[in-house]
Amino acid sequence: MSEGYRTDRSRVEGLGSAHHGAGTWIKERVSSIFLIPLAVWGLWSAYKLSGTGYDGAIAWLRSPLHAILLILTILLSVYHMRLGLRVVVEDYVHKPFGKGLFLLLNLLICLLLAVVAVFSILKIAFGSQIGV
Repeated sequence: MSEGYRTDRSRVEGLGSAHHGAGTWIKERVSSIFLIPLAVWGLWSAYKLSGTGYDGAIAWLRSPLHAILLILTILLSVYHMRLGLRVVVEDYVHKPFGKGLFLLLNLLICLLLAVVAVFSILKIAFGSQIGV
């Protein structure tokens, strides 16, 4: 890296860009771009389903196209959320133990949300009985 882009203080303290934030920034933007049409589809679907009731919603979700798009929307949303929360933790939690703990919790909660949501959608889409 050229020394011309660093301040005197950063040269003395060994601070400067770690060059790892750009990748996360790009991932956030790409996931946002893919979420735009999926959000439009989700709003349109919610509008169409608003008067159909429970049976209409189940029939809608049993369509392979709708099930796949809903799974894709949820997975991308959870991924985008994980990226954003990771940045918040990295920026505002300064103690190593706390940072590691919150990053692990972020990963585990996002994984749990994704697995439960996908499992629920697939259970409905394949016609399994819901409830006890």
